Amino acid sequence: TQLPNPDLKWETTLQTGFGLDVAMFSSRIALTADLYYNRTKDLLLARPLPPSTGFTSIYDNIGELENKGFELALNTENLVKAFKWNTSIVFAINRNKVTKLYEGQPIADQGRGGNWVIEGEPIGIFYNYRCLGVDPTTGDLVYDDINHDGVINSEDWTKIGDPNPDFTYGITNTFSYKNFDLSLFLQGVSGNDIFNGSFLYLESASGDDNQTKEMIDRWKNPGDITNQPRVGDMYKSSRFIENGSYMRIKNVTLGYNFPKELIGKIKMKSARIYLTGENLYTFTTYKGMDPEVNYYGNDNIILGTDFFTYPQSRIVMVGLNIGF
Repeated sequence: TQLPNPDLKWETTLQTGFGLDVAMFSSRIALTADLYYNRTKDLLLARPLPPSTGFTSIYDNIGELENKGFELALNTENLVKAFKWNTSIVFAINRNKVTKLYEGQPIADQGRGGNWVIEGEPIGIFYNYRCLGVDPTTGDLVYDDINHDGVINSEDWTKIGDPNPDFTYGITNTFSYKNFDLSLFLQGVSGNDIFNGSFLYLESASGDDNQTKEMIDRWKNPGDITNQPRVGDMYKSSRFIENGSYMRIKNVTLGYNFPKELIGKIKMKSARIYLTGENLYTFTTYKGMDPEVNYYGNDNIILGTDFFTYPQSRIVMVGLNIGF
């Protein structure tokens, strides 16, 4: 099923980092910061082969990659008396760049979103046609003629998006008063792009798929000014690249611990009832069902692509913890 390669060897990563740990005011404020630079050699990737070989690729040590970034964790005890309030903040920035590939040859057009691996660029960038809008005269989509030869073809492909975020973060606040406790966890991502492959079909004005309400505003007559063409096309273009930034109310938990003098009468050491909600609400401009998706799972090249991907469920649970 695949070509053997007896010359394969382990990837090698050189890691350099600096860390800082600070605690102040009797540890009521604790800060951890890490700065790192990692360089990987002999990166294992599927090197493209001419189809005439009977295979399209072979795994080889063909790449070099650098990762550099910053991670921050801040924990604070804001109130410590009868009413307690603690906050935990995590923040991370990572920049990756492919610095070397086999003979400079890119790994091209992976997945439905057209992810590429190109020297000098982050892993998995979107590389395809740049859509300029709808021609008001004809209702057809117009694409950027990058090389100015009067023909729209693969020679006009260009970088149209990056699925790698600018930064990620999480904020947890916990409150307690007497026997009650409340936890609120917010999680977010900023600066990443998503290829909305679902809309390739849902705004095509053809086929058997139901269409989005935006198709009501499609081009109908010469002179119409709109972003929706008379009939869509199946080109993977910047038309389907969207901002994937979001902030999500990831978890909220409200609990009550029964008094020990009450539960001790029935020989219990502890009893706690709680109500938990997960994925309660997402703040985003993304038009798809869920910005925290990738139809291809955890693949390290095919990133940031949504193709009728089922969204994360909103979950509400009631529980009771009892200790004897």
